[in-house]
Amino acid sequence: MQYWIPASLAASLLISGCSLFPEYAADQAAPEAKPVAELQVPAGLAAAKRPAQFDIPPTPNAPVTEAELKSPMQVLALATNSRVEEEEKEARIWFERSEFSGELLPYLKKSLQDFGQEKQIEITQKDQDALVFETGWVSRFEEEGFWLWKNMVEKEQSRFLVVFEPKSHGRSVGVRVQLLQHRFIDKDAKLSAIAQKREEVYFLNRFVDKVATVELAQIRQKKAQSRQITLTTGFDAEGNAAMLTGQSIDLAWSQLELMFEQNGFLVNDLDRTKYTFFLTYQQPETGFWDSLWGSKETIAVPLTPGDYQLVLTKAEVGTSLSWRNSAGKVLSADQITALHQTLVQIIRKDNIEL
Repeated sequence: MQYWIPASLAASLLISGCSLFPEYAADQAAPEAKPVAELQVPAGLAAAKRPAQFDIPPTPNAPVTEAELKSPMQVLALATNSRVEEEEKEARIWFERSEFSGELLPYLKKSLQDFGQEKQIEITQKDQDALVFETGWVSRFEEEGFWLWKNMVEKEQSRFLVVFEPKSHGRSVGVRVQLLQHRFIDKDAKLSAIAQKREEVYFLNRFVDKVATVELAQIRQKKAQSRQITLTTGFDAEGNAAMLTGQSIDLAWSQLELMFEQNGFLVNDLDRTKYTFFLTYQQPETGFWDSLWGSKETIAVPLTPGDYQLVLTKAEVGTSLSWRNSAGKVLSADQITALHQTLVQIIRKDNIEL
């Protein structure tokens, strides 16, 4: 009796096999494509224009023997005031004069020479106007192997022509890169037309990245020079020693929150209506991983570890910061002066606006 269920199930599967696996599922032919009739436009009306950019070009009669499976590279306008024109067919980018570049053409020429020195690429001037430059051999490497046996293997070399194309007004300069010579380390490899464009764009993007890196350093330096630290020592409205900042009370509140996070202060509680922080200070310790990865140096604050209060009050100009102990007693003028000197260092280190 216990074997009749599997046996009957097997028999039912054999009987219904034709319905479980229909023959047409494997042999069904693709549906025949039916042409769509042309749209009939009524008399007196014009047919809408159809864009041609999506039309599929006719295929050549010759069979396709090799396909380029890599996607084409794009010129990246990473630098400020750089742009790529639409419908551009060559590896070219345009730069506009900015407050960081000064005279644009000399600035770009110097960037090219600095780029060559940094990457150990020979750069040679090829014309009297110093608008055409030729590079030495530029090698490209690929990583091979795995884990401890990985190494960089040279795969190909290229030489390029770098052409500066300044506008007559001098505020715009185009930079175009053209592949002069190329060779694979593997003699059997061949360079396709798309790969040639990729080599040109790759070199141009590396140069643009160099320009962008220099500009970013200039922007940071200028921002650091222009940022003024307004935090000073003085007295609050009650005549107690305090710190004064030219920032509004709401901005000072938000900037102090940033300062507390990484400098040994723990915010136990806060009262936004009274603009009061309840803090615990513990001198931060530099751990093993901080020293290993080169983290920013911590600055010790001249406070005894313990609980404190920081009360912000609107002043005639800006905000006053009153530092108090856990009992609410205002710190002495000497303590405020020493604390102010340390906080100025922290403000500079963390780029805080106070």
